[in-house]
Amino acid sequence: MRSGERKTRLVAVASGKGGVGKTFLSLNVAVALAQRGRSVMLFDGDMGLANVHVLLGIQPNQDVSDVIAGRCELSATLLEGPGGVKIVPGSSGKRDVAELGVTEVTQTLQAIGALQPPADFLVIDTGAGIGTHVTTLARLSDAVVVVIRDEPASLADAYGLIKVMYQEFGCQRFQLIVNDVFNPRRGLDVFERLQQVAMRFLGLPLELCGVVPHEANVINAVRRRDSLLTAFPDCAGSVAIQRLAVNLEAVRIDEGNNEFLIDRLGAMPRKAVT
Repeated sequence: MRSGERKTRLVAVASGKGGVGKTFLSLNVAVALAQRGRSVMLFDGDMGLANVHVLLGIQPNQDVSDVIAGRCELSATLLEGPGGVKIVPGSSGKRDVAELGVTEVTQTLQAIGALQPPADFLVIDTGAGIGTHVTTLARLSDAVVVVIRDEPASLADAYGLIKVMYQEFGCQRFQLIVNDVFNPRRGLDVFERLQQVAMRFLGLPLELCGVVPHEANVINAVRRRDSLLTAFPDCAGSVAIQRLAVNLEAVRIDEGNNEFLIDRLGAMPRKAVT
């Protein structure tokens, strides 16, 4: 599959630190895009520790590990999620999947992208941190979204992820989501703090995708095993996530990139780490 021939836009949602709401936002951004009339797939790309299905109270009969082992076709793993989102369940608690190499991860993503009919968006919930799976999925994507919270550890780890992706793999565009803030001004301040560090030490401007307020209904949506947008569509958190979807639709991507996904890794310039 050549990216110039595909219509699917790949969006990787990552975070330097776990526990910042990355998976919850991946699910809800996917639902928001679907509510805007887009066909959307959500891939649980936290290889070995997948939990999108846990959020939704779904027990997959088969997942990506079965596809990799040759026990089923990828299409047989698809689950129906909220808002019509198609979910590709990842594997949980299986070391062989958690230790997949770059080529295997790329081939898996390429197989998802080749499913018919092609989706408008493939949202990828990556793992946290800077491991090979995370960096590979981010490098293959058209947009890299980094989720942060107003916590020193979250900001430090997000900067670490951005630094690795920029210095080692040449990625230059990052969409930042500031999650779970008690007022919008504080969210902007958090973004500006990370932006200043990235500019000072990397000379790299960041892009603010949006700010998501603290939302009491999040825990209620989780208890219902539902997305926030389908359970509480009019709450402040849902409205903010709907704006995120609009902003992601507007992110410019390289329409002229005609390489196979596996070739896109080698085509990215590697910079010397300083």
